[in-house]
Amino acid sequence: MPRLRAGDYDEKRTSVLDAAAALFGELGYTGTKMEQVAEHCNVSKSMVYHYFKKKEDLLFAIQQEHVLNLITAVETHVKKNRNASPDDFFRGFVQVYLEPAPKVRARHVVAMVEIRYLTDKQKAKQVKLERRFLGLVDEVLAKVNPKVGAVERKVYCLLLIGMMNWIELWYKSSGKLSPGELYKMIGHLFLNGFLEVAEKPSRALVRVTN
Repeated sequence: MPRLRAGDYDEKRTSVLDAAAALFGELGYTGTKMEQVAEHCNVSKSMVYHYFKKKEDLLFAIQQEHVLNLITAVETHVKKNRNASPDDFFRGFVQVYLEPAPKVRARHVVAMVEIRYLTDKQKAKQVKLERRFLGLVDEVLAKVNPKVGAVERKVYCLLLIGMMNWIELWYKSSGKLSPGELYKMIGHLFLNGFLEVAEKPSRALVRVTN
């Protein structure tokens, strides 16, 4: 007879993943031990190994779930906002990508910088999932400007994702720039260009602060 899962299985598993993501972000993957993950979420070391046999399995689960959650969020945005203006549609996508809670952002940083520690098989699965997400970003940009060719649009997709990924490493929502202002700046920069900001600062300022 198969062993039944405890009622709080998913909750405990999520707690382990959140603890690991926080520690990986603070100490790095190689600087974090499974014992520390157990201590951080107040469970035994054997409990952590019950969910994840190896540390790379823990890292892989963090990365897979993070990208899957992004895919779900963007898919929902695309379906709900198909009739929005290109400008509002794009800014909404930026907000969906950048607005998650702190625990989710911790997973984002881990997913971005620690993939090199996965096994080859895990890397292949992660890359496949990230390509699926890239396809969604391509769909967003195709709606914003359908005149851009597929090859060129893919480059813009990668530029956009690269820009937004690194924001997690320096932006603090408690600083002088509010999240809403940041979303508007990203939208203006990507949709209108930095040169326009330099040539028409008054107009750019209005769009950022309104």
